[in-house]
Amino acid sequence: MEFQIEHPLMLLFLIPVLISLVLFCRKKKTKRKKEYVIISLRSIIYLLLILGLCMPSFLSSVNGTHTVFLVDQSDSVKRMEGDILSSINQAIKQKKEEDSYSIVTFSEKPKLERSFTNQQETIQQLSINDSSQFTNIEEGLEFAANYIPEDRKGRIVLMTDGVETNGNSARQSTFYSGRNIEMDAMAFQSPYVEDVSLQSFHTPQSSFEGEVVPFQIGLEANVDTTATLHITHKNETIIKEEVDVAKGSNNYSYSIPLTDPGLYTFKAEIFPKADEIVENNISHSLTQVSGEPKVLMVDQEGEGDNVFRALDASGWKIDRIHPSLLPTTLSGFLAYESIIFHNVSGHLLSATQMDLIETAVKDFGVGFTMTGGNESYGLGGYFQTPIEKILPVEMDVKGKKEIPSLGLIIVLDRSGSMMGEKFDLAKEAAARSVELLKEEDTFGFIAFDTEAWAVVETEPIKNKDEVIETIRSTALGGGTDIFPALNQAYQQLNEMDLKRKHIILLTDGQSNDGPYEEIIEEGLTNNVTLSTVAIGGDADTSLLEELAEIGTGRFYEVYEASAVPSILSRETALTTKTYIEDNPHVPTVYAGYEWSKRFESGTPFLNTYIATTLKSRAEQIISSEKEDPILARMNYGLGRTIAWTSDVSGAWSGGFPSWEEWTSFWNEMVTWSLPSYEQGAYDITTSVDGGKASVKVEATEDLLMPVSISISNNKGQIIEDAKSKMVGPGQYEVEFTAIPDIYFLNITQEEEGETVSTFTSGMVVPFSTEFEQRPVNVELLESIASNQYGMLLQDPKDAFRPFHKNVYQSQTVWLPFIILAFFLLIIEIFVRRFGLMPLAFWKKGKQKEEKVKSERKWKTPVIKRKKEPLISSQPVKREEPKMEQMKEFKPRKETEEKPKETKATEDRMNQLLKAKNRKRR
Repeated sequence: MEFQIEHPLMLLFLIPVLISLVLFCRKKKTKRKKEYVIISLRSIIYLLLILGLCMPSFLSSVNGTHTVFLVDQSDSVKRMEGDILSSINQAIKQKKEEDSYSIVTFSEKPKLERSFTNQQETIQQLSINDSSQFTNIEEGLEFAANYIPEDRKGRIVLMTDGVETNGNSARQSTFYSGRNIEMDAMAFQSPYVEDVSLQSFHTPQSSFEGEVVPFQIGLEANVDTTATLHITHKNETIIKEEVDVAKGSNNYSYSIPLTDPGLYTFKAEIFPKADEIVENNISHSLTQVSGEPKVLMVDQEGEGDNVFRALDASGWKIDRIHPSLLPTTLSGFLAYESIIFHNVSGHLLSATQMDLIETAVKDFGVGFTMTGGNESYGLGGYFQTPIEKILPVEMDVKGKKEIPSLGLIIVLDRSGSMMGEKFDLAKEAAARSVELLKEEDTFGFIAFDTEAWAVVETEPIKNKDEVIETIRSTALGGGTDIFPALNQAYQQLNEMDLKRKHIILLTDGQSNDGPYEEIIEEGLTNNVTLSTVAIGGDADTSLLEELAEIGTGRFYEVYEASAVPSILSRETALTTKTYIEDNPHVPTVYAGYEWSKRFESGTPFLNTYIATTLKSRAEQIISSEKEDPILARMNYGLGRTIAWTSDVSGAWSGGFPSWEEWTSFWNEMVTWSLPSYEQGAYDITTSVDGGKASVKVEATEDLLMPVSISISNNKGQIIEDAKSKMVGPGQYEVEFTAIPDIYFLNITQEEEGETVSTFTSGMVVPFSTEFEQRPVNVELLESIASNQYGMLLQDPKDAFRPFHKNVYQSQTVWLPFIILAFFLLIIEIFVRRFGLMPLAFWKKGKQKEEKVKSERKWKTPVIKRKKEPLISSQPVKREEPKMEQMKEFKPRKETEEKPKETKATEDRMNQLLKAKNRKRR
């Protein structure tokens, strides 16, 4: 145990204190006891305060070392887990009783595997870190160092191959020079295996329509072998060739003409016969081919034939596909300048595809047009979807008179197999259905496992928010038995007097048999219909399809759970039957728009359309006799969108397809939907280093205009940490964390808050260096160890060697000095105010009290006296004073000083004597 003072300079305050006390003593001439006491108390108070400010403390030696095993779990060492675990167990066996250890794993992010313990136990296994494409030793060191208590001896044992893809661990290791931390390192090298990697794949960043584009491919191999080289675009094979691969570097060149304009995303893959690391066999490349605008038309069963023929005859380049072939990446949609949906149901699209379309329109200026039909708009299940957000109309019909007698029950499977996204999306879909109803409609929600549970009683809706909240709070259950729940739904609706009654059954599993046909036929006699939804491959599709057919409803088979909300929205819309407006009339054309001139010679009649609600910021070109939108348009972000609420086949659109201006009309609409901004001119330079992508943008004109830059990945997600900074006039830099993927750069130039030009480019981040076979980075590991008194361990037993210095734990004791000074200050104030007399009186009182107590110990004799009456019957004789005695009385001179009380008494007596003498006379 040692004693130390943390702030010894505070003792200098004793000098002015001593000087002031000396001066105080010299100044006082009288030296009373009270003043000596005050001076003494003040001196002690000052001394105690100064000692408290010095922060005195006792030092005790710290026993034991806190050791953190920092384990690399990235892909570059994934085959060395067994050796690392064995080294940790060997080290633990050598620890002393006072030593403790913990385990932290890391790849891109660190994670605490085991907290500090001093128990000697064998570690059986380590959990797998979530992300392993990168190695960030810097964050691992920071996490481990912060986990070690500051007043303890700490040691970090870094177990890695030193292949660092993110961060700067050598710099990070220098930040703990003031801490009691040692940093050791143990090197682990994954064994070399046969490998062929695709090191490079290059195509020109831009090209022109019909131009021959060169392809450059580079391979790296550590073995002689043969391989198949495969290059595709949108899953279509462009090149497929068997190649000989020699040990070392291999280069291949090809040339392909690109006849169509658009953004081409090429994927190169190598399939070697001898190869054990497959993650480095894929690469991508981007090429923007300039030419005539390209349009994507999506329809089914020939819905858009006449529009396709009209545009094709006008020279438009059109790709026509079924909804099932829609792109699943952002690059697939950015290959087109405009997209047209002809009567496409929303349940045929996944939530991801809808998000990608919204990103393409909003952030990259792609146009979007939707036409009507019995599977479009509200009937297509687009309520509260990204497609509804981008269109100029809302799917819900607001302020319209709906059918008052409507009953809907949703029967939902809540068995354990529905766990996760399926169950959450199904509940959200049911909540959307409630929003489409009005509060007078009848609604019920039954969830089932082996039993049926009425989550929402079947009755008229009184509070939508309350019903929705109840649905969302539904919990999972056990097995699956459909019949009891379906039977309960039919029994409830059969008894109700409603015009439209519908049941929606949703499940992902098998069920016991039951008299389904009997209850469904009884329900049909009571006007109850049934639709069924099968989710995933485990559902009993044959049973569900048969039930929907008997119940005169619709059957849906989906493998993408995100399509469920669109299905339930569509079913609810079809049940209400309020979206279809079937009354032939001549619509109204609003003047003032360029398209209005096409109707100067007359407007064709219209049979049917889907009722929607115009958005406040949209432009209505044509409206129905009920003032519902027939044709509307709107700007959304950088893109333009159009809504045509009737069909294009003629069944609903009446005289429009035979109208002489039909082809020109569609030409104008598609032209308006194309990107409306000029293409800016920029030089783009990209690079990737250590998991960080860097993009340098330089404007070649209009250098002083403000520029905003956004970056999206191939899933359509905006990269939030990609913030641009201006480094010079017209020069910008963007850095962001990048995993292997395709990224799209969108540049917009603004003038007075308005966008005037846009530019789109892309970059490819290749596979991580984690998948390359590299030697151990011994230089980095030695640098980390040397910065913090560590060493490159060869034997795991050295992990618990003695610490390089003694470490002491400090226990400050300043508080008692302050408390004692406080109490002495109170005594000093008391003495100054009342002096020492109260203390003396208190002492005398104490002595007197003790004396009385001692006298009471002796018993005194009791004297008994004869009792006499207080008033005697005999007169009392009073002797008059003799004259001689009266003469002897001499009054004091008036000059003599008398006490005021004595003089007053004598005057009173003289007055009484005079009065008595007068009475005798």
